[in-house]
Amino acid sequence: MKKRPILFVLIPLCFLILIWESFLPLVFVRNHYSKHYVNGSGYQILIKSDGELRNKTIKYRGEVIRCVDGNLQHITEGDVLVYFPISDSVFNIKFGDIILTNSSLRPIENFIDSSSFDYKRMMKRKKIYDNVFLSNADWKRVAENQGNFLITKSRKVNRYFQNKLLNSKLPKQEAALAIGMLLGEKEYIDEDTQENFREAGLTHILVVSGMNIAIILIVLESFLKLFFFGRERLILVRKIILVLMAFALCFVVSLTPSALRVAIMMLAFLFSKQSNRGYDSLNVFFVTVFIFLIFDPMILFDWSFQFSFLAVFGIILFASWKHRLFPKFKFNYFLRQGVSAAGMTLSAQTFLFPLLLWRFRVIYPYMLLFNIIIVPFMSIVLITIILFLLLSDIVFVGTVVETLMHWELYLLMKLVGLTDSLPYSAIEI
Repeated sequence: MKKRPILFVLIPLCFLILIWESFLPLVFVRNHYSKHYVNGSGYQILIKSDGELRNKTIKYRGEVIRCVDGNLQHITEGDVLVYFPISDSVFNIKFGDIILTNSSLRPIENFIDSSSFDYKRMMKRKKIYDNVFLSNADWKRVAENQGNFLITKSRKVNRYFQNKLLNSKLPKQEAALAIGMLLGEKEYIDEDTQENFREAGLTHILVVSGMNIAIILIVLESFLKLFFFGRERLILVRKIILVLMAFALCFVVSLTPSALRVAIMMLAFLFSKQSNRGYDSLNVFFVTVFIFLIFDPMILFDWSFQFSFLAVFGIILFASWKHRLFPKFKFNYFLRQGVSAAGMTLSAQTFLFPLLLWRFRVIYPYMLLFNIIIVPFMSIVLITIILFLLLSDIVFVGTVVETLMHWELYLLMKLVGLTDSLPYSAIEI
């Protein structure tokens, strides 16, 4: 604690957030729509997400940006969930559209058939209190392309790369897996594949988690060290390249919060190493957590935040203990990197296991084994996917990389598919 004084502030802050969330209402934003909304009056919603297809509806996340009260218009803030019945017109709604409606906002309630899961409380932590159900005649589009400019461009790049993989010669499910691993879109992955990854404890692979980004950066750093950027005078250049690569990956994956967290943490590590105050990776980690909690205290309850930071915490601890756990045997470079990757994976999964157990109430007995085997191999697959996206238009080179990617994805799916033949692959508790 003496070496890391930030803990004297971080730990009380976490307890304060827990107390605040349990006993006090959340603070509304300054111009929250609830201050101006009158039942039956009109209001405008800015669509902030892609549609999520459900059984009978399509769900969007939107922000109430304007409430209309007679001749008065109030500029407002505050997110809501928007549900549309499935129809052709709804599929044309996209990120950045503004719709006008006067349908009643309904408070979010818990599911009738689930007494254990507090859905209302979960949405409250995300500062979402209401939802609205719209029929085809209840709304009209009044503007397009009004979303954040950077996010809009990022989504276009993401969609371009998705189409590149979908239009390749890869089998459909291999292309879907590649899209999920690197670009974060799961809609193309069939239920059987998702179930296999779930039973292997590898669900995090199917979305572009912070761990996926971290793996890519670790592999990139190893390549840079292997070549001329390993020299001491070029260390700063190597770190800058890694930070730029982290933010570039964030842009490609539509600026998801998990990817941004990794990029910001990389930036914090870079500044800390270049300062004259000494370098302590754990101290930088705790400071980064503190900064995120100051800007958004309720992120403490976000599953993605918890998974990302626990995984990174495990990786940092392994890095600091690596030389004690693995004495300097005379391994060759690639064997040393393989042992290191397996160790980091085991450390990260050890810290994630209690959270996974609490969250899903299921024990996956083969989770650690499959993660130790699959995650290091996944680093090769991710790099190959990136190479394909960059080189696919080059004659012959693109074909070679595509063939290599096909066999890697095929092997990955076969390895994960082994869970079907193993006894007790999932034990509910």
